[in-house]
Amino acid sequence: MILRMACKKKGDAISPDTVKALYLHVPFCLRKCRYCDFYSVTADASRFATFVRAAGIELEMRRAELSAPADSIFVGGGTPTALGPAALEKLLAPLTALAARDCEFSLEANPCSLDSAVASVIEAAGVNRVSIGAQSLHDGELATLGRPHKAADVARAVETVRRAGIDNISLDLIYGIPGQTLASWQQSLTAAMALRPSHMSCYALSVEDGTPLAADVAAGRLQPADEQTQKDCYCAAIAALRDGGLEHYEISNFARPGRRCRHNLTYWHNRPYVGIGPAAASYVAGTRRTNNPDLDAYIASLTAGRQPPASAEHLSGKAAYAETLMLGLRLIDGVNRPAMVKRFGTDPVEAFPQAVTRYASQGALVVTDDRIRIAREYLFASDTILADIIAERD
Repeated sequence: MILRMACKKKGDAISPDTVKALYLHVPFCLRKCRYCDFYSVTADASRFATFVRAAGIELEMRRAELSAPADSIFVGGGTPTALGPAALEKLLAPLTALAARDCEFSLEANPCSLDSAVASVIEAAGVNRVSIGAQSLHDGELATLGRPHKAADVARAVETVRRAGIDNISLDLIYGIPGQTLASWQQSLTAAMALRPSHMSCYALSVEDGTPLAADVAAGRLQPADEQTQKDCYCAAIAALRDGGLEHYEISNFARPGRRCRHNLTYWHNRPYVGIGPAAASYVAGTRRTNNPDLDAYIASLTAGRQPPASAEHLSGKAAYAETLMLGLRLIDGVNRPAMVKRFGTDPVEAFPQAVTRYASQGALVVTDDRIRIAREYLFASDTILADIIAERD
């Protein structure tokens, strides 16, 4: 069945006056993890004050794009907790003023830089959700990843956050680590669940070009996990977290009732958001603007009263539709067909007939009168489905 609905203009972006999500990127890390290709620099306390000041200037410059109060604020990185309590307090102060009363105010943290002083500062600023980068609960696997913490630090960090009065805690774990086995992965899952998180993210390790981990794999010093082992780990996570009371709501994300990450749902529904900081991306009025990944240029521009250097891409028509469909299909519930018709003027079955027909005939896509979703048994292979949808936009 093809759904049709009249709309004023196909591909219209959501109006800027509905921008209710804010992201702030902190580029500092205690050290660069061996697998990471996100933009970050080594933490240097002498640079914290100038970065905090520059971020505040950019926030003021772009306040008109954000409809305060914000429904979600996410401070990520990098490692925000690497700033320490004094700089972090100054960074968060203007964000606190923008938060709605029921705002989801998240902050990413590394277990070894999350002490009681930092926890006290973030709680006082209104942070009510902390995402802790555990990645593994095995010291050997953490060493392979180049993480600066030990497994025991994770439980200590969780307890520190809870003592500060924040009970919405998310843990990140990685599977597919060289040397990791299904048994060691299951042990990490069990240890993580024993900490009673409200949310968990389980990601497959991606070996990114230019990272030390990629160099070790290329030289044969490390053997990446094979696809079957990764699939077994993924299925084990789904089963263990389901049994522990966490709902599988996105390909890699699990939550207790009422604890889905509101900020990430903004991304998966392709709704507008404002990004602050070097390498941060924004999506406002159909335009994606990404600040250049250059801390020095970022600080210099804003100190001089100029917008930081950035690249921009305007998404409209079928390109905007393809991205929205691709992101929405990451959700276990998939996309609502009438809602897509209302937003883009055409049903997704009609807009992307090749990909939808092909994967529906294979049983990989489940198409009903009101929804399209990826079949659960095909979630592990979802990248291929989503890539084919993007390829059909032209």
